[in-house]
Amino acid sequence: MTDETTNEPTPGSEALMNIGETVGSTLGKVVATANKAVAVVRGEERIVRRKAKRTVKKAKKAAAKAKKSFKKASSSAKKSFAKGKKKAAKLVKKAKKKLKR
Repeated sequence: MTDETTNEPTPGSEALMNIGETVGSTLGKVVATANKAVAVVRGEERIVRRKAKRTVKKAKKAAAKAKKSFKKASSSAKKSFAKGKKKAAKLVKKAKKKLKR
């Protein structure tokens, strides 16, 4: 029993090597393209999140401003109503005094 190792290529091995290299390089390109796409999407995602946070912040600020202006308006209306009530009471009192005379 003698082991003879030959360095002669087997028939068709060169074609298989070419196919393997082609497939490998193609898969490498696919992976690289996918990685680039993922990187771009992650960057866009950050931008979109930042814009969404900013929009939410603006909406909250606008709601707070509206609430504040509503409170101001209602308190102003209450004060005005109270003043009107006082004036009416004074006028009624004055009218009663005139009627008594």
